[in-house]
Formats: sequence, structure tokens, C-alpha cells
Amino acid sequence: MTRPVAAAVSRNDAVRVNLTMPVTRIGFGPFSFDPVEQMIGAPLSSILESLMVGPVERRPSAAGPAIEVYPLALPPGEGATIPLGQFGEIGFANEDGLLVLTVPWGMAGWLREKLGGAIVRGPEPGLSLDGTARVAQAWVRLRAGMRAGIPLGGIGEVGVEAG
Repeated sequence: MTRPVAAAVSRNDAVRVNLTMPVTRIGFGPFSFDPVEQMIGAPLSSILESLMVGPVERRPSAAGPAIEVYPLALPPGEGATIPLGQFGEIGFANEDGLLVLTVPWGMAGWLREKLGGAIVRGPEPGLSLDGTARVAQAWVRLRAGMRAGIPLGGIGEVGVEAG
């Protein structure tokens, strides 16, 4: 979950990143259901609200289906974690100006492949916040235009972009 943002922290020191997520809300007539929202226990926008610096936008993904873009500013020492149950979590934080990414352990290779030379440290093994799943953490020095996304077939992709 998000850590509170201290009001005295300047947004100038913040790491700016866009989180991209597939649109997962499914509608059946007057009813709608979002499996991601059900899994994490709240709308993603409410979890990320204190870190957002603009509205959520929709756009097509590289794979075609729509994605939602969450523009974030991570003040020093702050971040957010999205729990994924047995799979671990996805997290991002600002540690001394580096973007710290946390992903399920099985994605450690993806981190190395997509972010390569931008990784300053890691991926290192760890445990999810609830201590039930293995995760990988990597410290990344963002550069303008950097982008890493995981295609999820017909539903879009999950990714991060330097903001």
C-alpha cells in the first residue's frame, strides 16, 4: 500500500514515473467487475492517489488494447506496493533518486532484459511485504524516454515509463 506523502517534501526531488496497467474492468449490461480491484481490495487509483500528479488517462498499448496511465511523482523515501497475493507484489519507490522496482521473483530476468545498463543494483531476492512470496528488487537510474513493459496478450501490458 502507499506510504503517506510528507507535505514538506518538494516534488522537485521526486522520481517521476508513469505506471501503465491494462484496463481490466469488465461490463455485463448494468453490472461491471474489475478482477484486479477485487484481488488488491481497492481501486488502483485510490491506492496510488497520494502519489498521482495528474488524472488517469487511457491510451492504446503497444499490443493494441487500451491501457490506463497513472502519472506518479515519488518523493524521496516514498513509494507504493500493489499486492498480488501468491504472486508477490509490484512496487516502486524513490530511494536516493533511484527508482526501486519490486516485482514477483519470476520477473527478475525481465528486469535485467528490459532495463539492462540502467540497473544500478540488483535484481536482488527478497520477500513480499506480507512475507509470503519471493520478490526481486532492482534500483534503476531513470533516463528520459525509458520504458519497460510486459505484454499480457490480448489485455494489454503492465509497464513503467520515465515521466
